[in-house]
Amino acid sequence: MPAWTRFLIACGFIALGPAVAPAQPGAPEAVSPAGMLAIGDQAPELHVTRWVKGDPIAEFAQGRVYAVEFWATWCGPCVAGIPHLTELQNRFREQADFIGVTRADESNTLEVVSEFVASQGEAMDYRVAFDSTSRTWSEYMEAAGRGGIPCAFLVDKQGRIAWVGHPAEEGFERTLGLLVADKFDLEAARRADAERVAGAERVARTQRELHEAWAAGDRPRALALADEIVASNPEGMSQWAWWKFETLLSDAESAPSAYAYVRELRDGPYKDDAEMLLRFAFGIADSLGIESPDLDLALGLAERAVELTGEQDSRMLAGLAMVHMRRKEFDKGIAAQQRAIDLAPSPAMKQHLGNELEFFRLEKEFAQDR
Repeated sequence: MPAWTRFLIACGFIALGPAVAPAQPGAPEAVSPAGMLAIGDQAPELHVTRWVKGDPIAEFAQGRVYAVEFWATWCGPCVAGIPHLTELQNRFREQADFIGVTRADESNTLEVVSEFVASQGEAMDYRVAFDSTSRTWSEYMEAAGRGGIPCAFLVDKQGRIAWVGHPAEEGFERTLGLLVADKFDLEAARRADAERVAGAERVARTQRELHEAWAAGDRPRALALADEIVASNPEGMSQWAWWKFETLLSDAESAPSAYAYVRELRDGPYKDDAEMLLRFAFGIADSLGIESPDLDLALGLAERAVELTGEQDSRMLAGLAMVHMRRKEFDKGIAAQQRAIDLAPSPAMKQHLGNELEFFRLEKEFAQDR
């Protein structure tokens, strides 16, 4: 197994999609927004296996505001947002409780989460809950049609969902302040959310049309419909951008179109999205059946991802290292990997990245001996 594929598995990038192979990929499932958790609905109960930090919260108390944020130790934007959440918790401690909910996966075990939270100390000064069953994830994230983290849910003083989105968005802090001051207009928020759901239903119809076109063998129409879906919500529909890229890269003949498509996305909707840029970099570097992948493009994408995260995200740096190794730039790859190790958020991640570094050194020695 190549080093960059091992990294995908260990750091959670495997969830972003499989390595590109010659076989035509299937399109993502079309998901209907019907039955979604909406603004104004009562907030579901929290199902917590272990309260890693802070006193347990059995239920949402009347007269108190809550911020429920879904995160993971391997999520660079999640880790980067911890100081902001701590600052808000300290500012609104008398009126609101912040709860960081994380679920179990191969890279986000209870041991890893506990070590990470302990290492943060007062820098992560709010409750942290571990969900080993993913039930809380299902009743919040899946029910609300959300898939990316970090994602926060604000719960008002009557236990109702008032806002959902990325905690770095301006609306998060603004809504929190309005809720605390009893100035939030829930009915207006409901109307805006209903419009959002209507838009989601339109996208769902387009998704079904895409599946029908694909099943009928109408590849050009399917790809065109994917463009419509991505344009409707680039952040929320990024899996379709990945699907189109993967489809175009599924054979050598259409590979140039795949690279042109990525350049459009790099200069357009994902120009400031480090996760997506590195995802495309991996897709190019780890492509199968492509004799000469565009590794210059992959390098530029990885370098931009590192730049966007201020050279402080270990996953982005390790991703850059993998691309350098694929390009046989061994010294640069080893140097980037060492920086990633220095910034790794947990002992387990440091150990994994250290093991990869040993593989890199062996690859360099092997290349020099040939």
